[in-house]
Amino acid sequence: MNQPGQSGRTELKRLPYKASFELSDLYSIIDENLVAHVGLVENGQPLVIPMTYGRDDDTLFLHGSSGSRLMRLLADNPSVCVSITELNALKVARSNFNSGMHYRSAVIFGKARLLEDDEKLAALDLISDSLIPGRVAEARPMTKKEAAATIIVAVKLDEASVKISVNEVDDPEEDMNLGYWAGTVPLKRGVGEVIPADAESQSLPIPESIKRFIERHQAER
Repeated sequence: MNQPGQSGRTELKRLPYKASFELSDLYSIIDENLVAHVGLVENGQPLVIPMTYGRDDDTLFLHGSSGSRLMRLLADNPSVCVSITELNALKVARSNFNSGMHYRSAVIFGKARLLEDDEKLAALDLISDSLIPGRVAEARPMTKKEAAATIIVAVKLDEASVKISVNEVDDPEEDMNLGYWAGTVPLKRGVGEVIPADAESQSLPIPESIKRFIERHQAER
């Protein structure tokens, strides 16, 4: 397993001070977010699709329908680029040129490998528990028909770039004392009140996995 930023494609050329070479940062960005944007090429044209995912050690698992255009492409053309971004604040400078964002991001290059049979079933459970930890034990087991309607691909995390931007507003001296405001606008991800799907669900207690998910994300606010 290589450290982030160690290949020609992942070395940060612009603003290299924002690069992280720590695997712990790569894993944290993956594990603490919910959506990955997966890019590949179809007939010479770029295509980017948001997808759910899960991680097991140094492998990322991507989930989709067997009827999905993207998943069929991944099966036939395995070169992919995966991007995950966590936006934490807007950095508002005195000029729009110097404004920016606080964020953590990971870009992963790799080859997608199609999973089959038991390996696929294990990955499906992993993705479900990555989204809502503990949910697999509470839900109806997946049927063979549902598994057959699903494609799972695995991408090794051997070639990745991690970028973290947390710098404060740093206006140039010539922009100071001209009467323009500067500051930071924090952005927080939260959860709303749970909405039961129907009368049966309304009569049942909220599952523990959902309670833990809410508590975790409320704590981040």
